[in-house]
Amino acid sequence: AKGPFEEVVVTDTLPLPPEKRLPKITVLTVAPLFAEAIRRIHLGLSVGEIYQVLIQ
Repeated sequence: AKGPFEEVVVTDTLPLPPEKRLPKITVLTVAPLFAEAIRRIHLGLSVGEIYQVLIQ
């Protein structure tokens, strides 16, 4: 049976056990985003600029 969703996209901020990982679930990592935010905070740079790059 075809469900109402083609795909569900979630982040890896909370673990998703293997038994919950279904074919229609895509897990995206947020590690690069967090790493860049930490780097910018450490260097005293703007964290808001990260979102400007993501929007483009």
